[in-house]
Amino acid sequence: MTVAVIRLMRALLLSFFVVAGALAYWQVIQAPQLVVRADNPRLVQAERQIQRGRLLDRSGMVLAYSAPEHGPGNVPVFHRHYPETATAHLVGYYSLRYGTGGCEAVFDSILRGKRNRLEELLHRPQRGEDVMLSADLTAMRIADTELGDHIGTFIALDIASGALLAMVSHPSYEPNRLDETWEDLIADPSAPLLNRATQGIYPVGDLARWIGLAGLLSAGITTPSRPSEVSLAVLLAPLSRMGYVATAHQLGFTQTPPIALPASSGRLPSFDGRTTERDLAVTPLHMARFAAAVAGDGQMPVPVLQHSTELAGMERVFSENVAHTLRALTPAYDGIASWIGVALPVETGRASLTWLVGYAPATHPQVAFALVLEDEENRSAAMSIARRTMAALLP
Repeated sequence: MTVAVIRLMRALLLSFFVVAGALAYWQVIQAPQLVVRADNPRLVQAERQIQRGRLLDRSGMVLAYSAPEHGPGNVPVFHRHYPETATAHLVGYYSLRYGTGGCEAVFDSILRGKRNRLEELLHRPQRGEDVMLSADLTAMRIADTELGDHIGTFIALDIASGALLAMVSHPSYEPNRLDETWEDLIADPSAPLLNRATQGIYPVGDLARWIGLAGLLSAGITTPSRPSEVSLAVLLAPLSRMGYVATAHQLGFTQTPPIALPASSGRLPSFDGRTTERDLAVTPLHMARFAAAVAGDGQMPVPVLQHSTELAGMERVFSENVAHTLRALTPAYDGIASWIGVALPVETGRASLTWLVGYAPATHPQVAFALVLEDEENRSAAMSIARRTMAALLP
């Protein structure tokens, strides 16, 4: 055997080991990572063949569903449809390119389901289960219509169960066109993808007096019989800034609300001479839970997204006596007990915003709510939106 032949055999043998090693690396060691890569065409095709369960409102009205289409090889693939734009921030979105958001993300494992061995043998698509949400579509349609061109949000909670009954945020987006509009949505300065009900952080402004009152009453300090007629500085003087901060902590304003959706924690004022108690900044969900605690004898509910007969977890944040006194001091109009006020953001160049927070019916509370209108002082519009939406939520 010549030297040339021996060298050739060695080269071929070396090449064989190199190829075998590469195959072992990619098919064994890197196999788990390759399977889940977003650009894996098999993964994309398998994902398209999943028949996700429907998202329903509390009465069974469809908020999201998957419809079949003919895919490659006449294999059915499914496309997600959203018949209601009013529920965009609650329901969220499902996209092969951008993932999931909202309740589509929260309940993804249920909506996707699991494919069993029998379905694989029979070549049946993976099928998920339906999820019934606690939200009321009729009320959300009304809130969406009433908000109209206003920038802001409305959120409502069942006081006894913690059920999230309504949540609408403006500006919104069209979930059926998410893939083609994503870049524009991200670049839009009005932040249409932002869920203002759970992620928007707003200074409490005039509502600082009601937060302060909760702290004063909890500390056993005598309060005026008409707190709205007393200046905020005079009203909160006996509480001190440290007492106000402690009250904010007690009411959960400095924590992220216990909800499965993306949410923001509140922000304490710096008290650096530019800020006061009015500049405590919280989300509308924080304030809706505060209103629920006032209406619910001091018990603050944990928000629930899924329709259930079980009661939510409760956290006592102040005594029944404090809650009774706050209710007695809260003004009521058209059967809705509420606190209305304006706030001026610390950031220069920003206009005032309007808060409306309360519960209804005023005498036997069932639903708590919070509403924000950004960049405008419009108390009449806030009252109109709340009155019409709450009418749909109450028997």
